[in-house]
Amino acid sequence: MRLAGLWPALLTPLHDDLSVDDRALRALVEDLISRGVDGVVPLGSTGEFTEFDATERRAILDTVVGAADGRVPVLAGVSGLSTRETCVHAAQAREAGADAVLVLPPLYWKVSDDRIVDHVAQVADAAGLPVVVYDFPALTMQPLTPAVLARLASEVPAVIGAKLTVRDLMAITAALTAVRVHRPDFAVVTGFEDLVVGAMWAGADGAVSGMANVIPDEMVALVAAVRDNNDDLAERYRTVLDAFDVYGLSLPAIPGLKAAAAAIGRIPRAAARLNAGPATEVAEAGKRWAAEHATTADARGTTERDDTA
Repeated sequence: MRLAGLWPALLTPLHDDLSVDDRALRALVEDLISRGVDGVVPLGSTGEFTEFDATERRAILDTVVGAADGRVPVLAGVSGLSTRETCVHAAQAREAGADAVLVLPPLYWKVSDDRIVDHVAQVADAAGLPVVVYDFPALTMQPLTPAVLARLASEVPAVIGAKLTVRDLMAITAALTAVRVHRPDFAVVTGFEDLVVGAMWAGADGAVSGMANVIPDEMVALVAAVRDNNDDLAERYRTVLDAFDVYGLSLPAIPGLKAAAAAIGRIPRAAARLNAGPATEVAEAGKRWAAEHATTADARGTTERDDTA
């Protein structure tokens, strides 16, 4: 599996009772594949992975793998509080038919670099699949430093790449320098859409994008424009930057992103397990965003719009 291009970090659509809406999830995957994405990523941060138990997580993976049906690879988020828990999720991802796993460092406790490397190696053994490590220091408070990434690239062959959700472009260039000396094929992708152009110009391979849930065509086109040096690159980039405020609709960001997706019909409703305040306020914020970005947001949604969300 090659981690490159545009990979949507999937929202997990829910019913009003907060159970998983399998039908809407299948429809979302089907729609995104039809837009030309290179892979899909369930149970990442955008998918609210922290809010689902092991049984629910397995069911979500079964749905996504079934919907993808081998047309694009599935990179399954398997992160957990402990190495033991993460290994259970990793084994389930293999059983569900995922193509690779995405893993954060151990959560909650501050640990040493040796412990991070050991954690990833144990998860790789449990999964028996390629591993993509996931750096999101704003939430984990545990950055994957260039030194750690270099060790993972050189010491754990199953690790094929890194998703870097970092605000500093220099962190991405430092990571590229650290890993490519050991593994020229080691993939690096950004998790923030506003860094796609700079990261790919520096040598990164693409993006895992939460915004692809609401502006899929624009994200696919932006990555292609950078890769192919298209004449419309600047216009594509401005469009994506203009839509980046979707992450500011709520705190945490995912309920607001879901509200925007529901407002344009990408998912049936804005229901989220993460608590970002009164649901009606979040829904209204999503509707305002959709109205302000009517020329950009893709309203050819996967479902009929649910204005009661």
